[in-house]
Amino acid sequence: MKLHDFICIVFVSVIFFVKVPEAFAVYDMSEMQAIEKMFRSNVKPDGAMYFTYVPRGLIVSIDENVFFNKSQEKLKKSGLCVLNEIGAVLSQTDKSCVIEGHTESANPEISSFRENWELSLARAHSITMYLMRYLKISPERLYCIGYGEFMPYVDSVSRDADLNNRIDFVIIDYSAER
Repeated sequence: MKLHDFICIVFVSVIFFVKVPEAFAVYDMSEMQAIEKMFRSNVKPDGAMYFTYVPRGLIVSIDENVFFNKSQEKLKKSGLCVLNEIGAVLSQTDKSCVIEGHTESANPEISSFRENWELSLARAHSITMYLMRYLKISPERLYCIGYGEFMPYVDSVSRDADLNNRIDFVIIDYSAER
């Protein structure tokens, strides 16, 4: 074994043993249930809102049509009301939130995006920027990801809801750091 290989192995081991256990703290179901209750009480989208508990926290799924017109990344005015309600909930907790875009509907004829993942990332970014700029949610607590069509709701969560085109607000139940 070369010295360089040994140093890399030690470095990876140190990162694993120092950082990973901190990230996987004990899951606090009661706190996540309290946050779900705040969402149910304060957020009224025009359409369904679904809640899913996963090891990383609470996922709040809302149809993309609440926030966006077909194949567009610009927020609808009616969607801003819902984002204001979501921002009010996020302001009441210190948890981080990952905004995940999921879409199968990129249409190059009416959009500047050729791929679903590009559109889904642009949408997640639009929501993240609105929450930071206008609702003053700390950028240290917000992350955005675009999955395109690669994480369908029907296959991964429920067969009861057709939310393959959605925005997920994932409330993280552990300390997330940049």
